Amino acid sequence: MTLPTLPRDPEGLRARAIWLVAAGTVALALALTLVAWLLVVVPHGSPAASQPSSLRHDLFETASDGADARARALQALEQTEWIDREAGVIRMPIEQAIDAVAADPTLIGGSK
Repeated sequence: MTLPTLPRDPEGLRARAIWLVAAGTVALALALTLVAWLLVVVPHGSPAASQPSSLRHDLFETASDGADARARALQALEQTEWIDREAGVIRMPIEQAIDAVAADPTLIGGSK
């Protein structure tokens, strides 16, 4: 005599569950992409869209003046001049600045 057998589900995950998880993952990725895009894009009517860019677009042109610009920069590094007289900020060669701070450490940090 044979015993009746009950129908059994195959072991492991069902294909439908796998497809539901995959579809949910894709939907979540699309939703997060949309949110990120909305956070990054500047609306056309906003004040930020009407202001000119703060990026410099003349870098290649100024780089073509290489030797002259480098000579001016080196000359500026060797000069002593006031940057902000009221705040007591000056530009000076680094060797002089090191010597001045070594002689009087209160020069650092604007201590008067």
